[in-house]
Amino acid sequence: MNNKIPAVEKTIALLELLSKHPEGATQAELRKELSISMSTTYRILQTLLKYKWVRKNADATYSPGNGLLPLLYPFRSRMDLLEHAQEIIDRISAENEMACKLSIRRGSEQVTIMRAEPEGPFALTGQVGSSFPVIEGSVGAALLCDESDDEIMELVQECLTDLAEKREPELVLKAVAEVRRKGCTVNLRKNRWNIAAMSMPVRDAEGSVIAAMTLIGTESDFAGKKRGRLVSVLEDAVQKCTESSF
Repeated sequence: MNNKIPAVEKTIALLELLSKHPEGATQAELRKELSISMSTTYRILQTLLKYKWVRKNADATYSPGNGLLPLLYPFRSRMDLLEHAQEIIDRISAENEMACKLSIRRGSEQVTIMRAEPEGPFALTGQVGSSFPVIEGSVGAALLCDESDDEIMELVQECLTDLAEKREPELVLKAVAEVRRKGCTVNLRKNRWNIAAMSMPVRDAEGSVIAAMTLIGTESDFAGKKRGRLVSVLEDAVQKCTESSF
């Protein structure tokens, strides 16, 4: 049974799209990218303009509006947590000579919002702002660990990218189950980049998952006793990150 409201889904999709275009987007560009009619796009924009959730710029483009700011106020402690996380990520990356990143969920996507790389000629993490399907890899499992299996399967079905998790949903369900059971999960090269990663959820004061912290390296980095040590590294980092905001 589908309990979703199409108009609300389209409105959310439009706001998410605008968040990816800080320079603004025209009504025609929004209509094209969202594959909705011009009249529907117009009505959504006019409604959002009324509440100042979007603003119309001088060049006829639209951007997120200041009316959204009051909605963010209750989440300022979460923002403090995320801002403090960068120095923690930098530290554990340098101390362990491994890449580290922090990711958040944006609808059906996971987005890298912070990263750190050890010194060297190669980078293992995606750039800040990189987005991937939320079901993908250890990051996806950490971000989705509080969702029901039915909700996760719905995300799998909606995913349009050709992923291992899309072809074999049991991969993401198994990884999520490991996070629920052990607090973290490791993905050993079962991904598009042939890298190994360990992810752990970051929670707010109410216990809700707001991000995933990830260590990225080679398969040998997570072998034997090294894995147990890195679990402790992540646990300590997540704990310090969380304590700093309360």
